[in-house]
Amino acid sequence: MRHVLVALVQDEPGMLARMGNLFARRGYNVESFTAGASELPGMTRITIVVEGSSTALDQIAKQFRKLVGALKVADVTADRDQLAYEMLLVKVGVSAKTRQEVVSLADLFKARIVDVSSTTLILETTGEPSKLDKLLEVLKPFGIKEQARTGAVFMSRGPKVLTQRPVSPVDRKYLAE
Repeated sequence: MRHVLVALVQDEPGMLARMGNLFARRGYNVESFTAGASELPGMTRITIVVEGSSTALDQIAKQFRKLVGALKVADVTADRDQLAYEMLLVKVGVSAKTRQEVVSLADLFKARIVDVSSTTLILETTGEPSKLDKLLEVLKPFGIKEQARTGAVFMSRGPKVLTQRPVSPVDRKYLAE
């Protein structure tokens, strides 16, 4: 089963490596690992998408919480009221005959053209992973020369925030700092 874990960790050297080791030691293939600044100074928000059994992921989440510098981890897999977004850059082969068709497809998917050459276009877009998959599918006949995706980031809709989920006494210490 596909699981999505969202975590807040202290922004310190080696933290991401320690987190990655939790999955590697158990032989899990991480589909996506995305990290970036959070709303809390000195804290990094991480989204991890991984395949595995619920029991095994519960164990990893418990060990994750024990990592020095880990403030919060939540399995948001079951949270149906959330947004999942990725960014995609894709370089597509074009000719004089196909250029306008690729530009029209870019417009249809709300993708921006960020680079133009005589034989390629680079498109940039963001959205739900399924939207990006569909864009790649329609561009495939033109020849995808190169692509890069950021990995998914997740956020609950409405007023619910990660730091307002149940917090342990140890976690409260980090939030207060």
